[in-house]
Amino acid sequence: MKDEDFSAERMAEISLAKLFRNKADSKHLHRIASWLGLLVLGVEKIKDRWWVSTSKQLCFEFDGRRFEARYNSRLEPHGGIEIVEVEAKSGKPDISVAKAITTLKDAAKFFRSPRL
Repeated sequence: MKDEDFSAERMAEISLAKLFRNKADSKHLHRIASWLGLLVLGVEKIKDRWWVSTSKQLCFEFDGRRFEARYNSRLEPHGGIEIVEVEAKSGKPDISVAKAITTLKDAAKFFRSPRL
């Protein structure tokens, strides 16, 4: 979904649907589902534009840089969401992890004050 002209609510719906596609039994994904709305609302505050990639990631541009929010099962203690700065051209390596969200409190903090 390359369109960038939609609400945060629609972004959260699309992101959740893509996240859970074929993974409905993963309790770790269920755990982060409650954070996704806060994450989307935080991104909405700072984004220049956003979209959902075909690889299930919430993508956005901010301050001339491109980011992807993606689930990472290796984040301690039980997985979480990383906001990763990426190159504009696909196939390039990630630049760096800008933010790691591993708890509901982390997501709430990002919502209140979204900084990368």
